[in-house]
Formats: sequence, structure tokens, C-alpha cells
Amino acid sequence: VADIFMSAIEEITSKKKQIWDNEKGHHRTIKVWNATVANLTLMALGSSAPEILLSVIEIFKGEFYSADLGPGTIVGSAAFNLLSSVSSE
Repeated sequence: VADIFMSAIEEITSKKKQIWDNEKGHHRTIKVWNATVANLTLMALGSSAPEILLSVIEIFKGEFYSADLGPGTIVGSAAFNLLSSVSSE
């Protein structure tokens, strides 16, 4: 699964487009995505997917009322990620 996810990230972040450069008078190719920002964003979404999915399932089971598990899981995971990244630097 990780190989498929990483190949998808590489495919998304490798997109390029041609723009007209008025200064030089010809087309040039630029990257659509900043690779660092795109990779970090996609990895953050991928690592938070279980918590988000758990919250969505809980909302549907609770007739669109939030219970205790979903928000607590998301907030707890975000706090852990923040504190562990700060302490590793």
C-alpha cells in the first residue's frame, strides 16, 4: 500500500505546465507543485486519514451528532504530532 501511495504522490507532484515568458519571448516549463509542500501536505493527510475516517463513521452512526470519540481522537493525534515534532528538533 505504501508503494502505491508514494507513486501517487510522485505522479501528482511531477505535473508541469508551459507558460509564456514575456521577458525571453518563448515558452518555458514550470512545475505546478512545490514538491516539498505537496509531499508534506499529502503525507499529513495520509497520516490523519484514520482519525478523520473514524470521526466520519461516528457522525453517520450518531445521526449526524458528534460523539466523544471522533473529536477527541483528532485533537489528541494533532497534539501528539505537534509535541513529538517539536521535541525532536
